[in-house]
Amino acid sequence: MDSLKKIYKKIVKDLKVFDKNFNYVISKSNTFSFILFWDIIGCRIRYGITSNEYRIFEFYNLSNNKRKTFMSKRKYEHIRNKLVNKNLTNTLNSKERFNSRFKDYLKREVNNINKMSFKQIENFILENKTIIGKSLSASFISSYKQYDLKDYRSPAFLAKDIQDNKDYLLEKPFNQHKELNKIAPMVFVNVVTVYNDTPDVVSATIKFRDEDTISGYIDIKNKCLKGHLKNEKGKNYSDEFDGFEIPKFKSTIEIAKKLCEELSEVRQVEWSFIIGSKDIYLVDANIWDDYVFCQMREFLDNDEGLMTYYKNI
Repeated sequence: MDSLKKIYKKIVKDLKVFDKNFNYVISKSNTFSFILFWDIIGCRIRYGITSNEYRIFEFYNLSNNKRKTFMSKRKYEHIRNKLVNKNLTNTLNSKERFNSRFKDYLKREVNNINKMSFKQIENFILENKTIIGKSLSASFISSYKQYDLKDYRSPAFLAKDIQDNKDYLLEKPFNQHKELNKIAPMVFVNVVTVYNDTPDVVSATIKFRDEDTISGYIDIKNKCLKGHLKNEKGKNYSDEFDGFEIPKFKSTIEIAKKLCEELSEVRQVEWSFIIGSKDIYLVDANIWDDYVFCQMREFLDNDEGLMTYYKNI
């Protein structure tokens, strides 16, 4: 009986989502609602596109040839399973193992407080005044916290707070490139690579934290931001930085390709960097899953999705 209730609730939820998307598409298209209804159903069968994806990718404005180039959730999961062997992702699952393997790319000192005495933590705080703490397991952007000694009675109080917050990795703050400071105090430049005999770059974005996580699409060819910055729900946040050139972006791409070759057992990876005034700092790497954001039509050239990058896989 419980399983039947769950199935019923899922069907009701799916129908509500479909109805919401259907009504939105009707408001944006001049096509008859009857035709749109069956087009959404047909795209689900032919391309594996959900009603959400149909709306977000604006399939109602695309020809069949263009529709074929878009990566749906079903296609993404199929490709990810081919490219990412979960038995070979130990380096990505452990930040300490990751930092050890790619220490030449970190360009900074990273310390595990589990291997430091309380006195060593205090001395590190006194030496740097402002430090960054983060989790051993979670992604950098979701877990980092900046601590400032002036906000505490003493280094001992700050050290205790770090331990209580389970911020197990300590490092010095980044001296971010002054151009990126115009966007936010800490901007992550993310590059998605795919290894298929040789490394290739699929997409690039920026992310930073405001009240939630804000993302921006990087035009790889022109090395600049394109379109609106968007929040986690895909809503427009700002177009102030449309055309903003990312400093040292060409060098960042070259580093990402080198890393792709060095971690070729995991054939698709999203690498995260902080671009500094002097160095480019590798800060993280994760299994990529943001295929929807990178296929929003305002970001695309010639209305072509990401499948062109995977035609030989």
